[in-house]
Amino acid sequence: MNIKLLTATVFLYAIPNIVHSQCNSWTQKANYGGTKVGSATSFTIGNKAYVGTGIDGPTLKKDFWEYNPTTDTWTQKADFGGTARSEAVSFSIGDKGYIGTGNDGTNRRDFWEYDTTLNIWAQIADYGGAAVTGAVGFTINNKGYVGTGDGGGFRDDFWAYNPLTNNWTQLSDFGG
Repeated sequence: MNIKLLTATVFLYAIPNIVHSQCNSWTQKANYGGTKVGSATSFTIGNKAYVGTGIDGPTLKKDFWEYNPTTDTWTQKADFGGTARSEAVSFSIGDKGYIGTGNDGTNRRDFWEYDTTLNIWAQIADYGGAAVTGAVGFTINNKGYVGTGDGGGFRDDFWAYNPLTNNWTQLSDFGG
C-alpha cells in the first residue's frame, strides 16, 4: 500500500513539470525596426536590447535600434559612429554599449562607445588585437572582453577593455 501511495505522489508531483516542459513556446514580438539584416551585432543595457550594423544583401549597414520589451517597440537611435560594417563584436558596461572590429570591405580594429542617455557615439581606443571579424565579446566586472575571430586566419588572442583607462590589455590566449 505504501508503494502505491509513494508512486501516486511522485506521479502527481511530476505532472506539473511534464506539462510545463511541453508548454515551452515562442511568442511573436514586434518585427525588427530596420531592414532585414545579417551579421549584425547586439548588446543589452538594463531591460533593453540594442541591435545594429550588419549587411542587407550587398549593402553594409550602420543603423542602430533599441528594443523595449515593456512596450514591444523598436526605436531607431543614432547611427553607429564608425563605418557601415558586418561581423562586428559588442558588449556593454553599465549604461554604455561598445561596438568594434568587423568588416567594411577591410577588417577593422576601431571601437566605439554608445551613450544611451545622450544617444551619441564616441570613438575609443582601437582594439588591442589584430583587425578581425566574427570575434566574441562579453562583460565581467565592468570590463569588456573580446577575442578570437578571423583576422586573415583564425585567431586565439583575447583582450580586456577597461573603460576607466580607455585601454586594452592582452590576456592569455584562448585555450580551445
